[in-house]
Amino acid sequence: MITNNTLLASVKLLASDLDGTLLNPHHEPAAGTFEAIAEYQGAGGSFAVCTGRDLGSARGVLKGLDIDRMPGVYLNGTTVKGKGGELLRNLTLPAELLHKMVDWGRAHRDVASILFVEGDAHYVMDRSEEYALFMHKHLLDPDPIQVKGGWESATPDIPTKVNMMRVICHPDKMDIVKPQVAACVEGLAAYAQSLPTTIDIMAPRTNKAAGLRVLLEELGLSMAECCAIGDSENDLEMLQSVRVACAMGNAVKKTKAVSHFVMPRNTDAPPGVVSLLKSLTQALTDKAEADKADKADKAEASEAASGGSRVACFSVGSWGMGVARQVGQSLLHLKRFEEALPVWVPAEETALAINGMGYDERHLPGLRLPSNILATTDPVEAAKDADLLIFVVFDQMEGLLQKLKGKVKSTATAVVMSKVLMPGEKVLKFGSEYVSEVLGANAAVLMGGTLAADVARGYFAEATLGCKDEKVSQLLLELFNKPNFSVAALSCPLAVELFAVLKSIISIAAGFCDGLSMGHNTKAAVIRLGAVELAKFAQRFYPQQSSKEALTEACGLTDIIASSYGDSRTRRCAEAFAKEPTKGWDQVAREHLRSGMPSGIGVAQTCAAFVRNHHAEAEFPFLAKVDSICGGKAEVASLTEMAIPRVRSSKAMKVAVLGSGNWGCAIAKIIARNCQRRAEFQKNVPMWVHEELIGESQRKLTEIINQDHENVKYLPGVELPHNLYAEPDARAAVQDAHILVFVLPHQFLPSLLKSIKGAVLPDAVAVSLIKGYLEIDRQTGSLRTGTQLIETELNISCAVLNGANVANDVAHEHFAEATLGCSNEAESMVLWNLLNSEYFSVRSTRDVLGVELCGGFKNVVALAAGFSDGLGFPANTKAAILRRGLGEIARLIQELFPTSSPDTLLESCGLADLLTTCYSGRNRRCAQAFAEDPESSWEQIEAEQLQGQKLQGPSTCIDVQSIIQKRGLEGKFPLFTAIHKAVMKEIKPEEVFNCIGIGF
Repeated sequence: MITNNTLLASVKLLASDLDGTLLNPHHEPAAGTFEAIAEYQGAGGSFAVCTGRDLGSARGVLKGLDIDRMPGVYLNGTTVKGKGGELLRNLTLPAELLHKMVDWGRAHRDVASILFVEGDAHYVMDRSEEYALFMHKHLLDPDPIQVKGGWESATPDIPTKVNMMRVICHPDKMDIVKPQVAACVEGLAAYAQSLPTTIDIMAPRTNKAAGLRVLLEELGLSMAECCAIGDSENDLEMLQSVRVACAMGNAVKKTKAVSHFVMPRNTDAPPGVVSLLKSLTQALTDKAEADKADKADKAEASEAASGGSRVACFSVGSWGMGVARQVGQSLLHLKRFEEALPVWVPAEETALAINGMGYDERHLPGLRLPSNILATTDPVEAAKDADLLIFVVFDQMEGLLQKLKGKVKSTATAVVMSKVLMPGEKVLKFGSEYVSEVLGANAAVLMGGTLAADVARGYFAEATLGCKDEKVSQLLLELFNKPNFSVAALSCPLAVELFAVLKSIISIAAGFCDGLSMGHNTKAAVIRLGAVELAKFAQRFYPQQSSKEALTEACGLTDIIASSYGDSRTRRCAEAFAKEPTKGWDQVAREHLRSGMPSGIGVAQTCAAFVRNHHAEAEFPFLAKVDSICGGKAEVASLTEMAIPRVRSSKAMKVAVLGSGNWGCAIAKIIARNCQRRAEFQKNVPMWVHEELIGESQRKLTEIINQDHENVKYLPGVELPHNLYAEPDARAAVQDAHILVFVLPHQFLPSLLKSIKGAVLPDAVAVSLIKGYLEIDRQTGSLRTGTQLIETELNISCAVLNGANVANDVAHEHFAEATLGCSNEAESMVLWNLLNSEYFSVRSTRDVLGVELCGGFKNVVALAAGFSDGLGFPANTKAAILRRGLGEIARLIQELFPTSSPDTLLESCGLADLLTTCYSGRNRRCAQAFAEDPESSWEQIEAEQLQGQKLQGPSTCIDVQSIIQKRGLEGKFPLFTAIHKAVMKEIKPEEVFNCIGIGF
């Protein structure tokens, strides 16, 4: 339960999403839901359903709840019911559009179906009535109220009051269907692709937030008195509009990012909605907290009665519209402000689109704008009576301010969010100073690591507010602070603006690094040097504003990192310029930006000229070099000729590869290449090879590898680097080696460790690429992983690499990815440099055990995938198996190591590796053979299928089941338990799938 009763006591209505929130994965209300709703209503609260379903469909899945006499928002706000079930809103689509879609549907019956929703009735236009009913039942609603379908006649009846349409097609046809639907809909309605198979067509400005607003107005409530809970991106608008936003535990990341609280999943006990309802009920019935809430409400109402602050926004480009969207959403539930948000935009076409359809497709494609935004091209109209004027304007700033001169309130405050720098010989003039000078108003600034598209879509970002007036600062913090947008305040606007504006010079250099593929180390060194010089510039020319606090705030380091690594306009253009400098900046900007020039170029030129006027070029070599490159006076490659200290080991590190199978040779190929070109590693790389005699000539395998540079037995046809050499003596291979790469079959690891013990450097670092090593005591159910064994036996630290990487694909340089688990940050960077390549992408995490266990447990699921293939089951069956398998992997890891991060499952070592293994791995292949001939033994199948390689799945399955059994957890792991029974031949392979409700 949530314990913040003061916040919850202000809530008068709970708006709940339906699917994924109120309903569990089986489309049923979670246990205790109806009882909790009744308790909340009895305590004086109101409950409303807010869903993308129509009323009839919602009624069908909420049997036992009288939703006809409850407030509710249906079809994402198309239909709204009041407190007693009265109809408050019932939007319908124009008849012209219906005729157009029917004509289109008749012509494309073989490609798509069309669902029409008219009140409780569902009409499906398809190739036949029978097929229409099938499509509706299986794709839309498992319990339809009424379906009329088929429409086989040339002139079918057309519904006259359609609330919405849904176009259904195969995902492979979506790229063809979607543009055609868009052409029919243009100017008549709004549309959105809600699923890979569906396009929803509804009235413009239709969303859950808009529908909820209609309901609240009828109930005499505001968004400030509303709590909402949801799980999907379809709930984002609603969650961003209300006072208290809650996400389900099963929600997508974007939904969690904008929410104040994350509740349990709808499959937990108690489920998320029930838990929230109990918290709200407790808050309402707690008298002391209710008294506090009442006082707070009265004080807030008194302040609102004196007149709320009026906000105006002057917005250009993606960042400008993103800011307007964020501010507009905030104004919907802040009582200290007027709700309406006038927004100045430079183009009449943009204003018409915003006011008519609620979208700015050019700058924020696919994102709805709040209904309280009123766009205008008249800046004086937008600024009328405004107390806060937010400027997100760049090239047009000077002309805009001249139009506003003398037309704004004398008590107004301008908030500058665009990074503007005016040239000056002795003193640079920043945007806030210029705005204050022209308008005669106080100016604050708000700047930070805020990439426009990310902020607009609700990703977390942070910024720094610079404002001298403490009262205004508090007002602005209330306006801008949100769960996904964190703002901290400083009292010096110029300090904030100084670092935020000048950081774009660093973004240019970062883009140059990317364009020339200089690598992470070089880019990091360039960024660090730029940050040091930025601080020096501030200290030299603005000593009173060169606050270390500002440099370490969002306006400093966060902005530097975001703009240097993210898709900032300046970095993007600098990268393109580095690749083709002959194009020039004008052409680069036209090709890579929607409008304007990257601001960083002008900032670099202005600052460089300013430094020259002060005869200080020698003090700022970073700035001088960037300016020279931008001006075409120096080559882009000369960027690293600055005094950048090169990070080199005093002694190059020796790397030894222990293992030479197909996976061993594939990774050794990458390692040897990286050692050849990176100074921190010794060039020659030994690879321990278990000696074998090959072919009729009985030639030694080590001799073949060293002379022919090919492992003809385990990786034929792939040339190995010439600096990689085969070594039959494991102790000789590890002698003086700083990095040991273990990549051998799991069953040989213990004996290898015993053989090299005592020959390993005490400060060596190991990394295990052994797939699926789990040392499990079947008597006790205890577990030890490969990395733990290596660390224990050799007394050195050990990282792990796992991921979606099939050896032959990696060897042939097909793109693949992997996850590096390493708890030491410095060691992680060294290993990343050793293992990453242009076709083998490595991502790092500190969750070593999570990475390693994913790599082991997925082999069990791969057996079930092979059974499915061997039995000829269809793709959807196999998909169900994999989903269940991934869920059991996650639960088992949490049982064994609760501190492991659930996010690891979504890395390459988790879902991606599972998919790769279950569609192309050796365990899947052998399990398929077993299902086709269950009389065969696993040893026989291994010998026939793997040609000397080892099969891990069956032994891992037996080990894992001993863990499950010793803990009495068979009921929590039905799939793993059934796979084990099949492996042990206690049941047939086809019986495995009964455990997930699939009977054959």
